Amino acid sequence: MASSLKPVIALFHGAFFNPVHYRRLIAPLRARGFVVVAPALPSTGLDDSAAGRTYVDDAARVLSYLAPHLDAGREAVVVGHSQGGIAASAVAEGQTVADRRARGLPGGVRALVYLTALAVPNKGDSLLSLMGGTPPPIYKAEGPFYVLTDYAFSAEAPDMQIPESERVPLSKTLAHQSKASIEAPVHFTAADVAVPKTYIVGTEDPSLPPELQEGLARSTGCRVVKIKAGHFPFLESEDKANQVVDIIADVATEEKGGNRSDRAVVAAGLVTN
Repeated sequence: MASSLKPVIALFHGAFFNPVHYRRLIAPLRARGFVVVAPALPSTGLDDSAAGRTYVDDAARVLSYLAPHLDAGREAVVVGHSQGGIAASAVAEGQTVADRRARGLPGGVRALVYLTALAVPNKGDSLLSLMGGTPPPIYKAEGPFYVLTDYAFSAEAPDMQIPESERVPLSKTLAHQSKASIEAPVHFTAADVAVPKTYIVGTEDPSLPPELQEGLARSTGCRVVKIKAGHFPFLESEDKANQVVDIIADVATEEKGGNRSDRAVVAAGLVTN
């Protein structure tokens, strides 16, 4: 029966990135028997098709991949990284197990995981407003897009805590980000999501300071799990990526009643609230 199968994992990538950068998460999860849906999001791209796209379009894209699984009775754990946390919250609107059951439908979203992500607490907030209204020096506005600057990949920039030898190859695989996606006000927030939520805090994150991450997590009702990593743990090392995989898998396999075994958390020596 579909309800006895492992939950489907739906992954929202961050701004400027695409699913290929998350291979250290996707492949191990699939190896553990999880179905993973991780499509490229329409607000990220290199042509005008991304212009004007927002988190609403991103959520719709992932839901189009996820819906057949939900309609077949499968449950899902949604994972959002960085800006992808905004759309990850939005995809849960009307799609939780309880929401769908109330409409006589099977399946549904059972949990969310925010990975160093925007778990926006207040309606009307945007990524730009949470940054104080000014983009960081790692990207700049060009027409309908924000584009990454040379500084983003320089040795002076603290955001990319990955080996320097990997920065240039990485820079060639990233895309532009729709300005609208950075500036659009959020109308369904992480605080509105009525399923268990886990927030993975990167305690060495210079892009989204850990104090801000914890504030977002606690103001939106998330359980907090801390790992010693920056903003991109899945790029920083295989060990850090595996810690994230362990946490996602633990959330996905915990009992529906909400009893958290925290096996992965204890095994990895992580800190939880």
